[in-house]
Amino acid sequence: MRHRHSTVKKGILLGFLSVFSLSVFARGEPSEDQVKAAFVYNFAKFVEWPANAFTSKDAPIVLCILGKDSVGAALQLLEKREVQGRQLRLSLITHLHEYLQNDSCHILFIANSEAARQQDILNELGSAPILTVADNAEFVKQGGMIGLYVEAQRVQFAINQNATHYNNLKLSARMLQLARIPR
Repeated sequence: MRHRHSTVKKGILLGFLSVFSLSVFARGEPSEDQVKAAFVYNFAKFVEWPANAFTSKDAPIVLCILGKDSVGAALQLLEKREVQGRQLRLSLITHLHEYLQNDSCHILFIANSEAARQQDILNELGSAPILTVADNAEFVKQGGMIGLYVEAQRVQFAINQNATHYNNLKLSARMLQLARIPR
C-alpha cells in the first residue's frame, strides 16, 4: 500500500511539473523537444549553486548548449527568462574549455551531436559547479547529473546524486521526488 501511495504521489508531482513546464512555451501542443527544454528550465529553479559560482548577486544563470540538436534549439526560446531572481542567459558553445576558464556556465546541456564525447566532456568539467544535462538516460551512468528520456510517451528524468554532491550542487527534495535515481 505504501508503494502505491508513493507511486501516486510521484505521478501527481510529475504531472504538475509537466503542466507547469508546458506553460513556459506559447499556446498549442508542445513538441517533445519543447517539453524537454521546459524541464531544463525548471531544473534551474530547483538547484542551489555554491555562492562562488556567481560573480555577483545579480549575475545571470548561464545555460550553455554544447553541440546541436532539436532540444538545444527549443532551449533558445528560454533566453532572458527569470530563474531564482536571475536572468537566464544562453550561450551556444563549440569548445568547452573556453567557458571553463571564464567560469561562465552554470548549466551545461550536452546535445545529442556530442553523445560520443559525453565522457570526455564530463572528465574535462571535473568538479566545477555546473549542472550537466543530456538527452539520454545513459548519461547519468557515465557520471552526468541529469539524463532526460521518454518512457510511456512521457518525458522523464534520472538524477545521479553522487555527481551533484561531487560538484557541490544541492538539488531540491521536490526535484528528487520526481526523478528516477539509479542505484
